[in-house]
Amino acid sequence: MMRISFLLLFVMFTGLSGQAQNKNSLSKSEQDAGWKLLFDGKTTNGWRGAYSTVFPKHGWVVKDGELRGELSEGAESGDAGDIVTQKKYRNFELVFEWKLGKGGNSGVKYFIEERLPKPEKGSQAGYEYQLIDDATYIYQDKLLPQDLKTASIYDVMAAEKPDVKMEVWHISKIKIENEQIEHWLDEVKVLDVNRKDAAFKQGIMDSKYKDYQGFGSIPEGYILFQDHGHSVAFRNIKIREL
Repeated sequence: MMRISFLLLFVMFTGLSGQAQNKNSLSKSEQDAGWKLLFDGKTTNGWRGAYSTVFPKHGWVVKDGELRGELSEGAESGDAGDIVTQKKYRNFELVFEWKLGKGGNSGVKYFIEERLPKPEKGSQAGYEYQLIDDATYIYQDKLLPQDLKTASIYDVMAAEKPDVKMEVWHISKIKIENEQIEHWLDEVKVLDVNRKDAAFKQGIMDSKYKDYQGFGSIPEGYILFQDHGHSVAFRNIKIREL
């Protein structure tokens, strides 16, 4: 019985790395290093609806220390709408844990400008750390190409990684330092590219963003959590400006 109790406690209080952690909190060393929480586990403070001054009245909720998108309409930014940080960021490390259900689709975008006019439908253009059910999601009657899979810069640069499992927690990191972009997934760096590289520029030209003026050199912007009509959960969201 004592052994069973210990195992239960270990599962409850350890993260993906196996180290003890409290949800939605910062250690003293993290605080000293400049990390700040973007979600306190209790409120939506620090967030608002995209192209809005207030937080959405439905769809996005806080439950059990998680920021959940309880979304069902299926359309991109067609249910409760996307949410963004109150502050813009330029050089930073962003860490967040996330979970999607089978067949799910969402994303975390950065360098969001809220450029006018507001898109009539769909999400504001930005660099997107894709979150999706790699193995089963069907796009245009086909399984996903690599540059539309999880941890890729959506439609621009493919992440190098195996397909991720759904209905379990994953930890992701986005690091932006001047022109260098890194995407991490479950403590492994899966994408590392410089915006001045020919491959990155070609990725934009081959993407749906090719006509978005200045897309390859946006200097700063808001961080956006995407409403894509599928339920998603986030926790332990923290950022450090560089």
